[in-house]
Amino acid sequence: MAASMQVEPQVSRDIVELVRLERRAFAARLRIARAALGLSQSELGIRVGLTQRAIHKLEQGETEPRRASVHAIEEVWRTHGIEFEELPDGGFRVTVGAALIDRPTTAQARRQRTARTRLGVTAIAGGVPTYRA
Repeated sequence: MAASMQVEPQVSRDIVELVRLERRAFAARLRIARAALGLSQSELGIRVGLTQRAIHKLEQGETEPRRASVHAIEEVWRTHGIEFEELPDGGFRVTVGAALIDRPTTAQARRQRTARTRLGVTAIAGGVPTYRA
């Protein structure tokens, strides 16, 4: 009996450590993907149904993400061509599609829309702006 009691705490600590490492790896993926997308924590939160604070806690590895949250976040990654590959040493490799690299960030797009509005642009068709009369 005494031998089995000594084994359990070690196994339990190993599981706790594994969960902690997985949470930190997810946090790193989340920060990298959000940066590649050019989104604020609030903007990503809106897309996946979480608050800015919840995204912050996930990015810091402070909380264990819910399964539904992980699926929603991974769907955003898939939609935008962000892929993660597990490496044998426990790390990961990220691949970002060319379409994502070549597009303006959300902040840049917002500034462009604001500038167009100030200039009276009502639409852009074929790269040519239409101005308010």
